[in-house]
Amino acid sequence: MPSRKKAKGKARKVAKEAAKEEDAAKPSTTAPVAAANQQQESLNAQMQQLLINTLMDECRNKEEQCRHGFIKDSHKDFEEITKFALAFNNNFWEEPDSTNLGDCFEIALRSTWDEFYDIWNSATKMDLAISCFTWAGTNDIVLEDGHIEEANANAAIASYLEECNAMHLRKTQASINSAKTAELFKGDEHTVVKYLRKKIPCSCLDKKYKEVKSMARMGSCYNPNCSLPDQKIERSRMLYCTRCSQVNYCSPECQKADWKIHKEDCLGYMKEKANFFSGLTGGLKRW
Repeated sequence: MPSRKKAKGKARKVAKEAAKEEDAAKPSTTAPVAAANQQQESLNAQMQQLLINTLMDECRNKEEQCRHGFIKDSHKDFEEITKFALAFNNNFWEEPDSTNLGDCFEIALRSTWDEFYDIWNSATKMDLAISCFTWAGTNDIVLEDGHIEEANANAAIASYLEECNAMHLRKTQASINSAKTAELFKGDEHTVVKYLRKKIPCSCLDKKYKEVKSMARMGSCYNPNCSLPDQKIERSRMLYCTRCSQVNYCSPECQKADWKIHKEDCLGYMKEKANFFSGLTGGLKRW
């Protein structure tokens, strides 16, 4: 996705100027509250459209560059997919200070479900949406001076959509691998580049991968009270919950300390797996 702060700042500035001109042209009203609400709705609508235009302009400006597997703007689904990607991205960051990644994904899903119902219920269109985020994440690395934090976010969103697609539409797995998605969101450069390189059909990340493959891949201990700096440890030294395979720990001590918290989620994951393997898992429902 284009830089969210830059795009949103530009859109907000242009929309405010347009709103001022519109307001100046209107006669005075005796209902200032209603007028203010109407102006805010107009501002929000203009901002959304300008953000969409910003994304599409970026796609067209990079038409001659590699799309890393993402469709071109002449594709019949291009506009729908890019609008979905932008809406999901914006709603994902609706609570930028949230420490719960799952909440961010749930907000984005709920906010885009009605408008983009066809995408959420089409494995083929979901694949296109995933490729939009892998395209954006790859560009963050090769074209945007190594914006690793933005690449992390785009890779994590791509991974989340991929997990939803596999679980609810293609029915190839029992549950969403939240640990994998979290590792990408908070991951080191090696982890993110390796993930994106596997997802794109081109060789655009081969050079970068050679630069980072010697770096130790770091993982996060799931115990919130872990004493390690930033709860980080080399991935090769991590342990995982053998019941659900959804969370990782730096040591048996951290796994034991977190069990009271993780137990309920673990049992839920186990139930999902049991339903999946017994053929009882249903279709995608509104969460």
